[in-house]
This record gives sequence, C-alpha cells and structure tokens, in this order.
Amino acid sequence: MLPVRIRSFSLLSVMLGLLLVGCGSVKSTTDSTESASVSTSSASELTANEVLILGDISKKPTQKIERYQPLANYLANRLEDVGIKKATVKIAPDLETMETWIESGEVDLYFDSPYPVIVVSTKTGATPILRRWKKGVAEYNSIIFTRNDSDIETIADLQGKQIALESNISTSGYMLPLAYLKEAGLILVEQSLDIEESLDNKSLQVNEVGFIFSGDEDNTVELILTDKVDAGAVDSGTFAELPDDVKSSMKVILETEFVARHIVLASPRLPTEQINAIEALLLDMDKSPEGETTLESFEDTVKFDDFPVEQSIERLKELYDLTF
Repeated sequence: MLPVRIRSFSLLSVMLGLLLVGCGSVKSTTDSTESASVSTSSASELTANEVLILGDISKKPTQKIERYQPLANYLANRLEDVGIKKATVKIAPDLETMETWIESGEVDLYFDSPYPVIVVSTKTGATPILRRWKKGVAEYNSIIFTRNDSDIETIADLQGKQIALESNISTSGYMLPLAYLKEAGLILVEQSLDIEESLDNKSLQVNEVGFIFSGDEDNTVELILTDKVDAGAVDSGTFAELPDDVKSSMKVILETEFVARHIVLASPRLPTEQINAIEALLLDMDKSPEGETTLESFEDTVKFDDFPVEQSIERLKELYDLTF
C-alpha cells in the first residue's frame, strides 16, 4: 500500500506569503515578491522596463520564491546592457491572477507546464520562447491506469466508470487525459467525492465518464488502491517511481503523446530586445559552472533549449480546445 493519506481536495489556496527583500519593484508592491538588484538606484528611480519579474503559481509562495530567487539574481546581474537593473520573483495563488499579472506587465517571465502556459498565452497574447528541462526532464506524458483486477482494458471501457484527475490546471493530470478521452468520443461529467465512500456511477449515461479532482498524484493513486475510483491519470515520471508492489498491482490502459515538461512564457509587454537577451542567457546557462549551479538550485533544472515552438504550440492548442 502506498504510504500516503487523502489530503485536502481544494485546488489552490488563496494565501500569498509575505516576503520582501531590499527595495520592492516599482511594477507592484504585492505580497509574495522578492527583489534582486545590481544597481544602487532606489526603487522609485526605476522604470517598469528596468525591473524583470519572474512568476509562477503555487500554494507555497515562500518556498517557491526561494527556488526562483537564484535565477532572478543571475539574470539581473547580466542584463544591464538591455536596461534591466533589478529582478524580482512574484508568486500567484491561482491561474486567473497570473493571467492578470502577465497582461498588466506585473510578471514578465512565467514558467509552467504546457496547459497553464497555453491558457495564459491564449488569453493574454504572451509568447512561449523556450523549453525548460525541469528536474532533468525535457518532455513527459500521461499514464491512464487502473487496478489489475479491474475489467477495464481500454479507455472505451471507462463508460459508466469514474476516473481521478489531479486538478484543472494540470497538463498531465487533466489536459492530456481529458483530451484523449474526449477524442475517443467519451463525455466527461465532473462529480464530487466523499472520501469515506466510493463514487456513485448509477447516474452516468452511455458514453459518460465521471471524474473527480484528487488534488495531487499521490491522492490519485490512493483513490485507486482503496477502490474509491475505477481509474486515474498521472504523469509518466510519477508512475515510474511508484513502489514495485504498487506498480505491479496496476495496469496501464493508455499512454498519451509526449509534450514539453515546462515552457518559458514572455509577457507581451516585454521589449523584444530584452526577450532576445534573456533567451540568449538562459540558453547558455548550462555551459558555465555558475550557470549550472544556478540551474540546479532552480528545482534541479538541467538546461533551457529551443524546441519546435510553433509546431508544438499548435498541437497543444488542439489538445487545449478539447478540454472545453
């Protein structure tokens, strides 16, 4: 049995941690912001284009800022030639807040998996520029699986059954499995779950699949093991790392295509000259000892690289459209 317990199913916390270091950015003095400066100029003397703001979404903003700050420092120390004198980190509590910050210029660079990146890009006009090898992984996919003793053999057999998905901003735990189920002609019906009871599938019609949000991958696995749901979807890395006894009790019924693990998104308000300089810096980081050290502190990133952006983004948009 996997040693986890069902945790809270709330998708995202609205809490923002308060962490300000040095002078704040003139773009915003919102909570969950930290600054890195290479200039003796005071914050009031800096213009918006002189402050670079890195952003992400998390319910643990303080922890996220600690991981992002070394990268902010690295960039701030090397972008004076294009007018950047300070770098900050800003963590949003949810996707809607990040959309607002990107559109208003309160965040310049946003790092995330493909689904939230496509959502923000579509709604704000922000541009995907690079792929990030987060934790050494260039690309990943989704695994849809069930118990070995289940009569489910393919996704077509999920009709009238229930599946656990992670959250509605997850690429591997939402967009990919949802898109593949819909491409197969299945109708997805969101349900709620009482963790003390299994889901009731009697209300599901022909071609319908009930789904609930588990909150994270561990909960998804636990829900299947305890027979609360019939199937679940997690990313390939999570499935590969399951304990052998747990993995041997499961069977895979579908593997989706691979997509980029993480993408760097540039705000439409960021000048082209600065975007080009940032791209060049990020692409060269793995070629120097200091760059490698900074990458490692940035959630074990191995490198940034170019990838077929236009082709990849078009396919991601197709998958994104299927989630509606």
